[in-house]
Amino acid sequence: MGIGVLITLAIAIIVGAIILQASAQNIDEVVNTVSVANESMGVAVNGTVVYLDYQSLSDVVIYNSTSSVVTASEYTVTNKVINNGALTVSIEPASPAGSNVTGYEWFVSGTAEPTGYGDSAGRAMANLVIIMMALALVVVVVGAAVKNGNFM
Repeated sequence: MGIGVLITLAIAIIVGAIILQASAQNIDEVVNTVSVANESMGVAVNGTVVYLDYQSLSDVVIYNSTSSVVTASEYTVTNKVINNGALTVSIEPASPAGSNVTGYEWFVSGTAEPTGYGDSAGRAMANLVIIMMALALVVVVVGAAVKNGNFM
């Protein structure tokens, strides 16, 4: 195997590994949901919308600053709302609200889709892209070895 082939192979492996690592680094937020626990949304004001930095939120439980559970009839959660050009979750306290609402800080818990979370096809493809990139690196190495007769 000549020096030119070795240099080309080394460059291909290094560049491929860098691209693979950079791509795989961001897969987590595209394919996995996150648990939200007691995230503060500030003091609740009747009819004032608060936006959270997630695409959607499920299994929502809201506590106020006195550790009382805020009933679901006292707020509205809307998923995938566009706010400042990004998909967010909006939570709007009811107006008029009950005694658990006005003047208390609210804490939100639930399961959230982070910003950048993909749809079902996007999540499947994101994992496949990483696998295909890794296989392409293997093919480059094995192909160079077979081409130059150094495989056996």
